[in-house]
Amino acid sequence: MSNEMSKTIDDKLDLMARSLQEHINLAKELNLNFVAQLLTMTAMEIRMNLHRISQQEMDSLCARAEAQTTLPALQEALDIRDTQEQHQETARVISFPARGRYS
Repeated sequence: MSNEMSKTIDDKLDLMARSLQEHINLAKELNLNFVAQLLTMTAMEIRMNLHRISQQEMDSLCARAEAQTTLPALQEALDIRDTQEQHQETARVISFPARGRYS
């Protein structure tokens, strides 16, 4: 494929992505969240083609991003659980044997 033909295709892809973004914004304004989500996925696919990002590269990027968001979330959940367990232990009532003359 010639360089000029490739530029023309890239220009058309860019135009499509920009147009879709306008439709995404409109769908969000109209509270059509599912439509906006579908259009966003379509725009992302077009941008992947435009920037020549392979599916394997995208999968790798997603896996890395997921690991980065999952680990902190997991750590936070564990920290919360540890804190709750500490609070439970400090709130435990200990019964002592009665002493003194009023017992």
